[in-house]
Amino acid sequence: MKDPIGPLSKFPEIVSSGNNEHGPFRRILGHLRKAQSSSKLPNPELWLVHESILLYCQGKSRRANLLNLLGDLCLHSYKVFQFGDVDALNQAVCVYKDALRYAPGHDVYVADLGTSLLMRYERLGRLEDINEAIASFEQFLALVQPNDPNKILGLQKLGISLIWRFKHLGAQSDLNDSVQWFENAIALAPEGHPERAAASDNLGMSLLKRFGACGEMHDLDQAVLWGETAVNLSQDGDTYKLFRLNNLGISLLTCYEQLGNLHDLDQSVMRIEAAAALTSDNDPEKPSRLSNLGNSLLARFQQLEDVNDLHQSIFMKERAIALTQEGNPSLPTFLDNLGNSLYASYEKFGNINDLTNSIIKLEAAIALTPETHTHRAAMLHNLGNYLLARYEALGDQHDIDDAIERKSAAIALTPDGAPDKAAMLNNFGSSVLARFDQFGSIADLNESIRIKEASIVLTPDGHPDKPSRLNNLGNALLARYEQVGDLRDLHEAVKQQEAAVHLIAEHDYSKSAVSALLQDNLGNAFLRRFQRLRDPSDLDRSVLAKEVAVSLTPDGHPKKPSRLTNMGVSLRIRYEELKNIPDLDRSVEQLAAAVALTPESHPDRPSRLDALGSSLFRRYEHLNSLDDLDTAIQNMQSAVTLIPETHPKRPIFLLNLGIPLLNRFQKLHDPEDSVQLICYFTSAACSATGPACIRFQAAQYWAGHAHALHHPSLLHAYGTAIQLLPELAWLGLTISDRHHLLSQAGQVVRDAAAAAISAHKYQMAIEWLDQGRSIIWSQLLNLRSPVEELREKYSTLADELETLSALLDRMSNPSHVSRETMKPPTLQFTAEKAHEIALRRNHILEKIRGLEGFEGFFSPKKISELSQAATKGPIAILNVSQYGCDALILQPEVPDLVIYVPLQQLTMTRVEQLAKQLVTIVGGPGRNDRLGGSREGHLDPDAQFCEILLELWLKIVCPVLDVLKNHSPKPSPERGLAHVWWCPTGPLAFLPIHAAGMYGPDEPFDHLISSYTPSLSALIQSLRSQSSPSKDLQLLAVTQPTAENQDYIPGTKDEVRNIKQQVNGKTSVLWLNEEMATIQNVETGIQESRWVHFACHGVQSASNPTDSALLLAGSSRLTLSDIIKLSLPNADLAFLSACQTATGSQELQDESVHLAAGMMLAGYRGVIGTMWSIRDQDAPQVAADVYSHLFKISPPESTKAAEALHLAVRKLQEKLGANNSFRRWVPFIHFGV
Repeated sequence: MKDPIGPLSKFPEIVSSGNNEHGPFRRILGHLRKAQSSSKLPNPELWLVHESILLYCQGKSRRANLLNLLGDLCLHSYKVFQFGDVDALNQAVCVYKDALRYAPGHDVYVADLGTSLLMRYERLGRLEDINEAIASFEQFLALVQPNDPNKILGLQKLGISLIWRFKHLGAQSDLNDSVQWFENAIALAPEGHPERAAASDNLGMSLLKRFGACGEMHDLDQAVLWGETAVNLSQDGDTYKLFRLNNLGISLLTCYEQLGNLHDLDQSVMRIEAAAALTSDNDPEKPSRLSNLGNSLLARFQQLEDVNDLHQSIFMKERAIALTQEGNPSLPTFLDNLGNSLYASYEKFGNINDLTNSIIKLEAAIALTPETHTHRAAMLHNLGNYLLARYEALGDQHDIDDAIERKSAAIALTPDGAPDKAAMLNNFGSSVLARFDQFGSIADLNESIRIKEASIVLTPDGHPDKPSRLNNLGNALLARYEQVGDLRDLHEAVKQQEAAVHLIAEHDYSKSAVSALLQDNLGNAFLRRFQRLRDPSDLDRSVLAKEVAVSLTPDGHPKKPSRLTNMGVSLRIRYEELKNIPDLDRSVEQLAAAVALTPESHPDRPSRLDALGSSLFRRYEHLNSLDDLDTAIQNMQSAVTLIPETHPKRPIFLLNLGIPLLNRFQKLHDPEDSVQLICYFTSAACSATGPACIRFQAAQYWAGHAHALHHPSLLHAYGTAIQLLPELAWLGLTISDRHHLLSQAGQVVRDAAAAAISAHKYQMAIEWLDQGRSIIWSQLLNLRSPVEELREKYSTLADELETLSALLDRMSNPSHVSRETMKPPTLQFTAEKAHEIALRRNHILEKIRGLEGFEGFFSPKKISELSQAATKGPIAILNVSQYGCDALILQPEVPDLVIYVPLQQLTMTRVEQLAKQLVTIVGGPGRNDRLGGSREGHLDPDAQFCEILLELWLKIVCPVLDVLKNHSPKPSPERGLAHVWWCPTGPLAFLPIHAAGMYGPDEPFDHLISSYTPSLSALIQSLRSQSSPSKDLQLLAVTQPTAENQDYIPGTKDEVRNIKQQVNGKTSVLWLNEEMATIQNVETGIQESRWVHFACHGVQSASNPTDSALLLAGSSRLTLSDIIKLSLPNADLAFLSACQTATGSQELQDESVHLAAGMMLAGYRGVIGTMWSIRDQDAPQVAADVYSHLFKISPPESTKAAEALHLAVRKLQEKLGANNSFRRWVPFIHFGV
């Protein structure tokens, strides 16, 4: 197989053989002579020659010969002029194809066509060209004889073409075939053969490419070995030796990048430097060698930080560009390489001009690269990295958006099989995650995770980068957990990071720097999971992983202080869990070492000082050493001093400092400590930035200390805490996560109300209680209204408010995982940005409150609005606090009047005792059967029950009724019994206030009708005037006598039969029984019916209240979460004749998290539920009596449901005996109106 420019020497033979040809042929020969002498003809003349040969040349063989010669001249013209004229290349392909039309199967012509197609692919990157080139070389090898000397060249051309196609498509088979063809070429070239050196060089480069794809170190070792063989076989003065020196230098550079051996790097520089030095400036290969030398010098700078290497790298790459003619297809690569070195210079010196120039070089490189070229994707990706860096430096959002756009374009240009696709996806995902970190869009976070998952799918097992990519996915999942609170993300994050660490160990990378990073991140993930689930094994794993991370991090490594800090924090948390003092001593030791290694100006120094102070304070609590306490305070004061005023972490440091000061004040009674701690708590609580939970805790401590000292700021402290509740339960979190955050907030609200009552500010107490208790339901009733209503009318404002709020929270809670993008910002930068965001958020809130209909947005309801809840009758709000127990009464037709009733004989401790005692009698949440029989025990349950109800009567209900008698007209016989709505707080929510009384042996105690409400706001929602129903009254009845793993309860069917008998055709009844009671059918029926009745098993989830459910067909469950999602504008009455439908959560006493409240939230104005398990034989009778009363009038009124239930229960009392059947009749209760 000939070199395409070789046959020019045959030109005289062709000319002499054509001497007798006619005129046109002589003109053809004249053009060819001109082309031979000048090496360049204008394109039109070349096309003219082409056409002339086709028109005038006689004989297929001669025509093919001349066409092939013209192709050689076109290709020679293209190469001599440094690849500037793509038209000449296109014409060469066309001419070679024409030659084959007249001499099909000619091996030389086939090979020449393959060469021209390969060169055009290298220039334009068109897949069809490389496919045709491969087909041509395969045809050539099939045509030539086994001993043909050109076969070695053909094998190598085919191998080179396969490498190019591998770069384009990523098919591993192409790369493996390439290696095989080069090995075959070597086998055909014995020692001393002139092509053995070239084949060795090509095999080395092919093995290097395969190492890059698969990560097998054997391939890299062999690549270096064959590269050295090629150089050793080349004679000094041989032009090709310079090629081989250059290629060997590239392999050695890769070897250094993998193993970190500086000798390999020095050898790389030396080999490429020698090649460049021996190459003249007018040699077309000179620019490539200079650029490659610049790459090796850049790598050595990054290792040794010798700035002379960096300057030389830039100089070499600038020379390469200067020596490259415009139009050279390698020019974009040289510009890209120069951009890399300029970016490194920016990172070293911080000169923004270097960064700007690197972006300019990349943009120029991309502009010169055809859309279809394989290098274009990599350049777009690099440009994205530089734009991201400029965003970090200057904060222009357009840069980060442009960065992501460029990387997205790079991904789109890269097929899934391409070897770089997985790395590009990983980096792209990190960039999108970086934008989430800065701007808080959950869509970016989700997209980042999706992209990283795709990256891992494309990364083969055994690839050296797979552990890092698994770790990066784990980091993104952990970020989403921290944002959204979904435990599945937390578990998956741990799983991915465990897999990453396992792969590191499996492939013996355990001593690498990346192993320390992965172990540190895994330790943080275990710690997060422990903090959520409290599994001690997670805490042990966290400590172990962080110990490994520290041990793998050499002294002097920039990450050593952060890993010491992480280890110290995990040790302190384990001490707090297990009280093992050696853990605490080690924690102090590790954190002190971290502080000592952290420069004064480092942005993490305040955090490390604070962490050290926290561990010293814990040791003071254990050992009572004042030295530890004083040192803790000193470190924490230093942290506060170093942190700027508006930094979002400042409230955390202020709170942490205030707590040890409070302890020192309680021990030494130094009034200066008292003054300071009040100041610190106040500053933290009132900060415009910082996590809401931290500011709330600061307000809580502030209020507690103010209470103890009778400080005048007491109400201010509680008011601040109450105002923080909506942020504490921010809507961006899941409902279950909001419950997790609010588990301790109820006591603060009740204490705040007690403080307001002590100050005779009864209206303030009402407003605070309503805003504080049932905050989750208020959000779903109210914040669903303001935020969704706002979005309907002013979507931009709603989106901006949510984005800014999420940003503030995340800035003060930065991820503890080590991210692979974004430099840590300075303290001042973070402080200024947080302050700016807080001001923008306040401005947005002010703007919203200035809009018509949104005046009270994110503000508590005032008493004038709350008093509307008493439209139907008096409401008694029962507050239970460590500072006192009180009732506050609202009455109809007396707006703004709050009647105060001190419950002087009641204490919070006694209420808690009564609630626990009741649980021992009736059982706690979790039972899901309708009771089938009596309990056995040493004490008479009814006697205990009777005592509880008597105490509730004497200490709560009787004082309230006594006051009501003095403020309300005596009910006439026509009006019947008085109707009171109870709104109990805290542990009172578990006690049957409605059944309180003095029960004698012969008759029931029957003084009033009782209903409940989770909050005043919820009752106001229930009191709304029902819009004209779009459908006539229909009652949905759902029965499920059994469910998976549950006992059979036959009474459910009797229950619905009784209901139908009472309805007696006055309204339609839709009955879904057993297998018909599917989730889909039930939800459809609910939407079509104004009244619903459930007779089935019910279950209360103590661990996750929103999973409480009604059990339907098979294993299906209609959960509280499902009910909340329903929107039912015509919903009216719900009867939940199932177990525990009004049983709340012990941890969320003030959140009324039960099915009955969920039905109110879904839109039902009134709900009948049960406080605990009921008897199967009682439910049908109670239901029949309720509906009998309701259907006495037509149309029936749901507002009579409380009265109907009262009468039905009284009938049950009379049947059973009121004083020996408490557990059977007491659980039936009514909510709403």
